[in-house]
Amino acid sequence: MPFKKRVINFLSSERFFSLCILTAAGWYVALCFLHYFNQRPLWCDENCVLQSIKSFSPMEIFNKKLILYQVFPRLYLLFIQQVSRLFNYHLLALRFLPFVAMMCAFRLWLKIARYEMKNNWEYLTFVFSWSGAGLLIYYAAELKQYSMDVLVASVFILFLYHQERLAITLKPSRYIALLVLLPFLGLFSYPAFIFVALVFYNLVRAWIEKKKDLSFVLCFVGAVFLALALSYFFDMRLRPISDVTAGFNNNFISLNSPGDFLKTFQEGVNNIFSRFFTEKPKFARGLARSFVVFGLVYLFYTFFKNFKKENYYLKSINTIALAAFMGLFVLGILHKYPFGLPRTTLFFAPVVLFLTVKGISSLKGIHPLLYRVIQGGYIIFLLYLTTGLARCIFSGDLGGMPEVWLPL
Repeated sequence: MPFKKRVINFLSSERFFSLCILTAAGWYVALCFLHYFNQRPLWCDENCVLQSIKSFSPMEIFNKKLILYQVFPRLYLLFIQQVSRLFNYHLLALRFLPFVAMMCAFRLWLKIARYEMKNNWEYLTFVFSWSGAGLLIYYAAELKQYSMDVLVASVFILFLYHQERLAITLKPSRYIALLVLLPFLGLFSYPAFIFVALVFYNLVRAWIEKKKDLSFVLCFVGAVFLALALSYFFDMRLRPISDVTAGFNNNFISLNSPGDFLKTFQEGVNNIFSRFFTEKPKFARGLARSFVVFGLVYLFYTFFKNFKKENYYLKSINTIALAAFMGLFVLGILHKYPFGLPRTTLFFAPVVLFLTVKGISSLKGIHPLLYRVIQGGYIIFLLYLTTGLARCIFSGDLGGMPEVWLPL
């Protein structure tokens, strides 16, 4: 076989794509790994969390306000305290569990995305997108809860994919045990309660459709109430919502007037869909918006296309995405959870990456050339971002709002 043909065959082979996907995944892990071992000094919020960790006994973590109005799931904070104290609160020990959480979340998302992305180019682009998302790298090594949010969200999404099958294949006692455990992830991550609502919807839908399995619904509801009660008594009770929301007034949806509603909603959507890539330069944020707009459109398109097809269940990212987004929207209106604050909505960033890649791929049905141009532009944009982020990481200076300063 001629050399040129052998090269062409290799470049189109499964082996080549497997190598590329492994390289893209390895690159993201390497960036997170290097960022973790840079051991940059704790910044303001991290220092406040550390003061609570060092000052409070295990019991006090559950019955005192955290220092300087910090917000942190108390059970998760206890785990970090117990791990880090074994190593005299070393930086690597303090950031170890957040690092592990992000690595586990990345691994679960590799699995989730493969369910929907059978096309190798789509899947490779999604995997590579993680290396261009500054906050998905930064919070892999940060003494905060946001990487755990990403992990818990991925656990719920994976469960929703398999919920119908598990209800049939598992023994009822084991399935109930699984349902009872899920709500307690809310003790590690506040956004877990958004996904709890989605699991509850599926359970009620199954009960209405099949006229049985009420025990599943009742056991789950009982577990949810117990998890909420524990979360309230040991956490939310100790941080009055007025104190928490005071610092996030610009990250809620205003109903003061139609103009205020549109302004705050637009800003929130813009932040959720684009600001996790990079903060500066501004033109990079503008470029990000030009690509993620395809994901925003696909968010609604894929829901209405698949909701009936999935028999009105939420059992794939195609339908889960909009349901989770609406959960954020409602909480933003109620001023219970920031809508559009990049770090508190980081758990939604992998969803945005998925939607963006699928949205761009859907352009094939409009015009193949248009798809190639947009897809090529997105890949170049990701290369620009990951190169800039790598430069920051190699210099030990990746900040909480990553800045990419490289000439295009």
